Amino acid sequence: MKTSLYRKAFIACIMLSLFACTFTSCSKDDETKKADTTALVALIDSCQTLLNGATTADYPQSAITTFQTTLATAKTAILNTSISQTAVDNLVVQLRAARETFLAAAYGAIPSSALIMGLSFDEGTGTQLTTTGKKWTAVLKKGPSEIFGTATNLPTFVTGKVGKAMYFSNGSHLEISNYTKSDLLGNQLSIAVWVKPDSTRAGNYIMSFNYWNTWKFQLQEQNKPFFTTSTTAGGTDADNQSDYSAPNKQWTHLVVSMNLTSGKLTFYVNGLKTMEWTTATKPNFTGTLKDYATTLPLMIGACTTYAEANTWTWEWARTPAGWDGFIGSMDELKVYNIALTDGQAAKLYNDEK
Repeated sequence: MKTSLYRKAFIACIMLSLFACTFTSCSKDDETKKADTTALVALIDSCQTLLNGATTADYPQSAITTFQTTLATAKTAILNTSISQTAVDNLVVQLRAARETFLAAAYGAIPSSALIMGLSFDEGTGTQLTTTGKKWTAVLKKGPSEIFGTATNLPTFVTGKVGKAMYFSNGSHLEISNYTKSDLLGNQLSIAVWVKPDSTRAGNYIMSFNYWNTWKFQLQEQNKPFFTTSTTAGGTDADNQSDYSAPNKQWTHLVVSMNLTSGKLTFYVNGLKTMEWTTATKPNFTGTLKDYATTLPLMIGACTTYAEANTWTWEWARTPAGWDGFIGSMDELKVYNIALTDGQAAKLYNDEK
């Protein structure tokens, strides 16, 4: 009997030992499965520090708000004690991406060396202006008499978005002849300007270098920013795909940013990117800009000279209404030898608005 009792006690002890081992083993497994949040906590702290120092002088409010929302989501998720390691790892990836997007939205300073030429029109008087950047001479010109007869005038100084602006009508424009050609043939180029068109028309030309033979920037039908390039790969026309981007009788800031090296052409309206074209959608947007055999002035407010237009073999309207020239006001015209980034375009608008 005693032997039987001893055997039962022994078996019971063995069972208790096995149970204790099993319980201990499960506890250790549970501990090893608990998510490691060290990297996520450090990232959250880093992002919060970045946000604490962010102001609307440095970032668009929309970028700040979006980043705050993503960070709040990560903070809430990490409070869940049963969160999985996979969920934690995904949050790290998402938060890092959100941080990079936020940093990219920062307003960026434009190096002074990048300015090829600028016209503020703040002189308020005179028949020729000296550009900032390169000291080129912009001569005020009347519309061609072959088109307008005597019913034309010089561009006039008016109240602008920033100080004074220049008003164009009846074919009036500016011509720059003492430019350096190589400055206008680089693989990167950006044009920034405030415009206030009088009316909607296809030929509201802002700036033209050899017309479609090299590059031109205008407002096309429906007041859309429109840019043409002619490169060694071929000709390309592109607009920002948004009708009435520059409403009549209102000041609107426009930027076109060209980068033939990366194959990108980007439009900005009032500091915001509205359209980006690439070689996938515009195959000819590569190579280098083509030079033009005929030396033409750099035109502001007109497509080209009458002498050049008169050599065209195709029929075109030789009437005041058919002449391609800007009708309205321009201010703070700038040309850069770099492709402006999102942040630089936004800062330029923010500084001038």
